[in-house]
Amino acid sequence: MKKILIVLFSFILLVCGCSKEEIDVETKNYNNYLNEIKKVEKSSASIPFDVRFDYERLNEKELRYKVIIDNVKEDIYDIEALAYHDKETNDIYPSIGIFDKKEKLEVGKKPSGIILYGFIKYDGDISDFKCKVKVLIKYKNKDNKNKKVYFVTN
Repeated sequence: MKKILIVLFSFILLVCGCSKEEIDVETKNYNNYLNEIKKVEKSSASIPFDVRFDYERLNEKELRYKVIIDNVKEDIYDIEALAYHDKETNDIYPSIGIFDKKEKLEVGKKPSGIILYGFIKYDGDISDFKCKVKVLIKYKNKDNKNKKVYFVTN
């Protein structure tokens, strides 16, 4: 499965014009972030923005979930984020700034937030759905210092 994802990433990135070296670095970063976030058990004490998790029924066999990062309390730059969940998936976990352009969020400016979308196979009653979501968010602050925070749902 992991090899299939790497081949898929490689193909997508080649089509986008990325070099093999860029693909290798991006895939390595993704895998490192994924391994790191799997070990996290609680949210960071201080997060300078809001992080929310929401989901909705997409069809009778699948839910669409979204991780929303918004309401920044300070300007943040070069954002990289990865959302991980504890359900079975055949897809990659949603991310930003790893395989695509890094974003920024500034107080009072557009865009006002970032949304990461993903899909989970689930055909049960939506009121019974339970999912643990973990999010790793790396960014730079206005002083160009690297920061990292974690968000974990209950």
